Amino acid sequence: MGPSLLIVDDEANFLILLDRILSREGYQVTVARGADRALPHINLETFNHAILDINMYPMNGVELLAEVKKLSPSTQVVMVTAYPTDHTREECMKLGAADYLIKPIRMSKLKALLRQLTGAQELILRPIGNPEKS
Repeated sequence: MGPSLLIVDDEANFLILLDRILSREGYQVTVARGADRALPHINLETFNHAILDINMYPMNGVELLAEVKKLSPSTQVVMVTAYPTDHTREECMKLGAADYLIKPIRMSKLKALLRQLTGAQELILRPIGNPEKS
């Protein structure tokens, strides 16, 4: 089973596209149309990765990022937006986002980023050495 991935956006077509593409890449994808619909998922499951849109209502992606990192600090979160600002980029990075991408997103770039984050997460979680050979 591949890495778990939560995708949250208020645009249904974007969710469908990412679900199809990233499921084929081996990710175990969960989608939520809006931050408020994502909360039950993050309260019940720990995800390896999350892709969060910033501009959603009533809860925005920055608020959701804070909640994800509070409940699961090891989740690697990629923020996406069609309306980038330096302020939101800085805020997302301070809250622990792994990256900040601007829509429209090149799928090749997103797939490469997720592979990179998966590799980094595996290195962090891998035990060091063999304790039985001491």
